[in-house]
Formats: sequence, C-alpha cells, structure tokens
Amino acid sequence: MVLIYKEMEEFIQDIELAFAVISGKVSNAINRNLSRSFKKSGLDITPEQWSILMCLWLKMGGESPTQNALAEATFRDRPSVTRLIHNMEKQDLVTREMRDSDRRSNRIRLTEKGLACHKIVKDATLNAMKTCFKGMSEADVKTAIEMLGRVFRNLREVEQAESEKINKLSI
Repeated sequence: MVLIYKEMEEFIQDIELAFAVISGKVSNAINRNLSRSFKKSGLDITPEQWSILMCLWLKMGGESPTQNALAEATFRDRPSVTRLIHNMEKQDLVTREMRDSDRRSNRIRLTEKGLACHKIVKDATLNAMKTCFKGMSEADVKTAIEMLGRVFRNLREVEQAESEKINKLSI
C-alpha cells in the first residue's frame, strides 16, 4: 500500500511539472508566433510592447495609465516596463508625461503613430491567434482561457499575499 501511495505521489508531481513545462513552452511559442506575425505585417514591435500597447488602447479606466499601473496590468516588474517604455518612446509609439502632483509618477500616452498602428496590430494578433487555435472548437478555446485564467488568478493571489506580508514586515 505504501508503494502505491509513493508511486501516486510521484505521478502527481510529474503532472504538475509537466504543466509548468508545457505552459512555459506554449507561452514562448505564442510569443514567437506573434513576433513573426508582427514582422509579416511590417510592424517593428515585440510581444512585450504589444501587451503595453493593448493596455493603452484599452485606456485602463479611462485615463492614461502610470508606468506602475502598466507593470501591474502586464504582470511585469517595474524596471522591465521602464525599458519597454523607453524603447517605445524611441519608436515614437508613446510619450511619458510627468504628473505635477508626483514627479516620480509618469503617465504614458500613445502618440499618433501608436494610435495609428492599432488596426494593423489587431489584425496581426488575430492572425497569430488563428494559428494557435487551429483545430480547436470555440468551446475548447473558452475552456482553455477559463482554466488558464484560474491558474493565473491563483498565482496572483499568492503573489499579492506575499507582497502584503513583506509590506507589513517593513513597517
């Protein structure tokens, strides 16, 4: 009986490991597919920049978001978002505007070029996603999105709880 329990425990660990590995591979493959689709459409943006652009096009609550809000929305660390914004400024996709009330807090706004590329980026993204979901029914896609959303929310809750613990310790 103990042997069966141990084998079952190892099997469960293998499944968990397999999920972590396959989800990482899927994420990387999607990013490569997006990059190819953007290049084919004549776009010089990365999947990471795309995630920032998406937030800006959606206007996150009606006004131009801060860099910190973009970091939270894209689940990236602040230094990475700062580098992304810097490169996007060089490409004339966004501008940074300092807030008068807090000089450390920048609002990020789309430029004309950033606004103008929306349709091309949207079409390129849809083409890339069609490749990803080839052979899947609409129900399959919805189930996959719901399941991955649940996994992400679980992980975000853990991260927020850890962050709150750290904040309480530093007070």
